Amino acid sequence: MTGTSLRWRLLLGAAIWIAVALIALGAIMVGLFREHVIAGAAADLRASLNRVVAELDPSALATLVQPLADPRYELPYGGLYWQVENTLDGRLLRSPSLFDWALFPDPAADGTIAWLDGPSGSKLIVLSRVVRSTLNPDMPSFRVTLAQDQADIDRAVRRFATQMVPAILLVWLLLLVAAFLQVHLGLAPLHRLRVGLQDIRAGRAQSLNDGLPLELAPLTAQFNAMLAEQRTSLEFARARAADLAHGLRTPLSALQATADRLRRLGDHEEAHAVETLCTVMTDRVDYQLRLTQLRLRAASGEAQTQLCRPIDQAANVLQKTTKGEALAWNIDCPIDLWVRIDRHDLIELIGVLLENAVRHARARIEIAVSQTESMAEVVIADDGPGMSDAEIASAFERGVRFDEKGDRTGLGLAIAFDIATLNEGHLEIGKSSLGGLMATLALPLSPERRAFPDEGGA
Repeated sequence: MTGTSLRWRLLLGAAIWIAVALIALGAIMVGLFREHVIAGAAADLRASLNRVVAELDPSALATLVQPLADPRYELPYGGLYWQVENTLDGRLLRSPSLFDWALFPDPAADGTIAWLDGPSGSKLIVLSRVVRSTLNPDMPSFRVTLAQDQADIDRAVRRFATQMVPAILLVWLLLLVAAFLQVHLGLAPLHRLRVGLQDIRAGRAQSLNDGLPLELAPLTAQFNAMLAEQRTSLEFARARAADLAHGLRTPLSALQATADRLRRLGDHEEAHAVETLCTVMTDRVDYQLRLTQLRLRAASGEAQTQLCRPIDQAANVLQKTTKGEALAWNIDCPIDLWVRIDRHDLIELIGVLLENAVRHARARIEIAVSQTESMAEVVIADDGPGMSDAEIASAFERGVRFDEKGDRTGLGLAIAFDIATLNEGHLEIGKSSLGGLMATLALPLSPERRAFPDEGGA
């Protein structure tokens, strides 16, 4: 497969963006939870501050009338602290939990939450308020401060964040499954479109199905219109080729009749020249008609054919000929190779190559089939006279045909070369290890590596 899969690009993008969104959501939720915990701690500090004020004896400032209920106020550095400061003389009344530590809140933060450095390097969340007696204006004011170790809040936030991670992962997986289903269902029409195109190339259909989504309807309509125009053009080309052949055969028949008349008149040399010209022109017309058929077939669709069956069929037929019976045959062909070519084209292609090998072989013919990543390669070698280096070098030059020898027109291998080229393959010739000619035919493998219905006889 070439390029990047649209399905995986969509899934990867969905996975990344869902992960980013969930991470952002988790961070927001952790932040909100932290604010909620801090607000709860502030509410508790306000309640405790009111309790301290209620239990305070301003005249003595020795201790609270009744200690606060939470035992952490009694433990040294227990995490909860209270302090009462006489703003007139600076005397302090502190909870046992403060031990040897004193709190000095910012006076500007009266009645609001603030943060201070606490004992043992801790951070404290602090609430401070100045209390004055409204009944006795001469009584000094007091600054009452309540504090809580922020580590308790941090531990609660960490526990919440830790517990959120599995939940976020579970939600991420569920959303990823939903994204996969959405992508799968969303791209299903493209799969149907691809199958429709394959059916058209394989000749199983002539147009795309109209039952595709509205977004693909314009594409389907334009493609079907293009296919209809192509079929019309192909039919016109086929008809024009037939008309041309019919128009040329009539003058050729007249020339052949002229040659016969010249021979009856005793002019054998001119009769032979005219007959030779007629034969060459007839072969050229047949070749061009065959080439037109090949091009029309190659343009009309794509077929898959098992490679070994035409090789075996052609070899069995040639082995029964007078020349073929006298030859030793060695055929090595994997039976599971399928190539992208019409069955009739493959039969003619293999037949031309084997006929050429049988015609020139002295005693032996070898056929070997191998496979690369995308091509099947057929090597046909014989032990005949072969070709010289100069002939091999000029074999592919324009206007030169492989088997133009003697009185032959050289159209057999030319047709084989054109069949291979029109089916996206290639044909090369060279010297074989047996001493004769070696033809190497490469054809593209079928993209659908599956069992096809039996093709029947040739």
